[in-house]
Amino acid sequence: MTDNILKIRTLLDRFFDGETTLSEEQELYAFFREASDLPDDLATLRPMFLAYDAAQSVALSTPPAKRPAPRRRWLPWAVAAAVAVLIMGGAMLLFHRSQSPVGGEDDELIAYIYGQRTTDPAVVLAEMQTTMVALQGDGSDVVEEQLKAMFDN
Repeated sequence: MTDNILKIRTLLDRFFDGETTLSEEQELYAFFREASDLPDDLATLRPMFLAYDAAQSVALSTPPAKRPAPRRRWLPWAVAAAVAVLIMGGAMLLFHRSQSPVGGEDDELIAYIYGQRTTDPAVVLAEMQTTMVALQGDGSDVVEEQLKAMFDN
């Protein structure tokens, strides 16, 4: 037992210097757990090593706690924003189609001639022909003359 006590004292010195390995610490725990007749200086250390032994056994028997998954607080807002964009895009598309003069149910021609709204294709065609004849009627290029007048100051 004297050799065992000398070995334990050596391990204790190393333990308090922070130089023991895990297996040496477990040897110290087992010694204090099983020893019955201890010298006074070692008897005072017994409660500490029994507490360390109990803490180690609890730590080894308890699985590590699972870390909860991170909460994604932005996810509902992102979904709501995506839904809002889709709804607004669909509404704009439907509104644009209902307001568009071309592609509607009754493909209506709309023209403004001298400030008057006209939807009769015959009237629009006649006014276009009149304008074209007026531009080409006397053989002179009215548009070209007007552009020269504007830019040849």
